[in-house]
Amino acid sequence: MLPFKRVFALLILFQTPVFSAPRYHPKAARLYDAGLRALAHGEQQKARTALEKAVTLDASLADAHCVLGLIYKGAEETHAAAEAFQRATIADKNYIEAYYELGDVLLVHLSDTAQATHVLQKALTLDADHARMRTLLGIAYFRDNLTDAAIRELQHALKRDPTSLTARYTLGNAFLQQEAWQSAIDTFKALIEIDPFHAKAHFSLGTAYRRIGKSEIAQKNLQRFEVLSIEEEQLTHLKRFVKQNPTNAEPWYRLGRIQLKRQLWTEATQSLERYVTLAPQETRGYEVLGYIHFQQQNYKQAVTMYRKAIQQKPNVATYRNSLAGAHLMLKQYPEAIAQYQTAIHLKPSEPRFYLNLSKAYERAGAHTEAEKTYQEYERLTSKATK
Repeated sequence: MLPFKRVFALLILFQTPVFSAPRYHPKAARLYDAGLRALAHGEQQKARTALEKAVTLDASLADAHCVLGLIYKGAEETHAAAEAFQRATIADKNYIEAYYELGDVLLVHLSDTAQATHVLQKALTLDADHARMRTLLGIAYFRDNLTDAAIRELQHALKRDPTSLTARYTLGNAFLQQEAWQSAIDTFKALIEIDPFHAKAHFSLGTAYRRIGKSEIAQKNLQRFEVLSIEEEQLTHLKRFVKQNPTNAEPWYRLGRIQLKRQLWTEATQSLERYVTLAPQETRGYEVLGYIHFQQQNYKQAVTMYRKAIQQKPNVATYRNSLAGAHLMLKQYPEAIAQYQTAIHLKPSEPRFYLNLSKAYERAGAHTEAEKTYQEYERLTSKATK
């Protein structure tokens, strides 16, 4: 699959048509520009053909070589990708992005650590603060058991980009290799704060704790690793299944719930929207979509989803409570109060409905009603504790 995000990031750099520059072959420049337009419209094969013709006519088109490399890389033609990125660096000896992509293909896809190290070291003479380049070089050193050098590179990379999960994870493993247990623990904990669903980080953190004799917390992290690993397997399976069986509703719902659990908001929304399209009579899809929109502060969309759930099942108190909450966030106090009152009518024994209603009254300026409702909330909660 073509890495469109990567390509589009580069396309921003390539927007100036090169046929305006007299040093390029005119027809090659037009082909290059046509290739970019085709790529922007998702016409991968058309783009590939145009760009291949362009570089045949004019090998100095470094950008064309680089974009071709990305296309080959996305098609898993790794040797062709490496050659294209190499030609880009020949056409432009200062082409940082091409050096990075070449290093990535050599290291990650072709496992040529020695050649990747050479390329990355050369590139860093052009831009010493390139965080992703430092990360790749750190990984290369780590694979060659040059642990001290790996740590230096990865720490440098994290100074430039503290959000890099790859740099932080590899750094933690380098500390593990050095038996620097506390440094490893600190590194993996920082990584998990950024990405709590990083399964391998939990495994490595559990390993580090076990090495220093903290078996209870080690076991907790290792169990978390197992749970996350199972979820990842489920995600992979469900994504494959819905691709092969796109009209089967239930897998879309299951996929959306796992994506929601991992806070993959956009992906979860897409999966659940597909589910409600296939199963419009099922309220659970609208309920979860309402929750997602609420968490994303898209309160109008949340109202729409909860209303659809209520149309199907008007006597579910929790739907009324959720709809009221969305109205409350939109400062639609009369609507919120009405829905909370309905929720209480449907389930008068639920204390939190009274608490929520008291808040709605308070915000609406009905302080007397707010106080009375809050007293009822206290009565129910005290009764429950007796």
